[in-house]
Amino acid sequence: MVAPRVSALLLGLVTGAMLFIAVALVPFWRALPPAEFRAWFAANVFQIGALMFPLGVAAAIASATSFVLGRRLPSRTWRLTAAAGAVAVVIVTLAVNEPANVRFAASDGLGDDDTRALLAWWTTWHWVRVGLGLGGFYAALRALG
Repeated sequence: MVAPRVSALLLGLVTGAMLFIAVALVPFWRALPPAEFRAWFAANVFQIGALMFPLGVAAAIASATSFVLGRRLPSRTWRLTAAAGAVAVVIVTLAVNEPANVRFAASDGLGDDDTRALLAWWTTWHWVRVGLGLGGFYAALRALG
């Protein structure tokens, strides 16, 4: 079947991209003075989102499709777990990280202390997304075998 392969591929890609953000970009962001971080973020975050949003949504759709098409198969629990992980990544993104992204990119409103606190909160939730993505990716791989 194609659906579980596409699910695994997309979950692997989105999770790898999130891991890159966590281990490469977040330390860079934290090293910048808050005003420079906000300026960098405003200039670059929407290009990152142009990749991450479609990739995350596609992973969720592919994983949900894989579950629906294989709901009567022995791999259904793994498929459901993969879909749940992918959908949870999208939910956390929309409910937590994206509203923070908008605040970081806004030209007004955040002071330095608020920026540091919001970045720490954002980072915590980003690691939650990474964990959900890894769990979903592992489940998608198990659904293949």
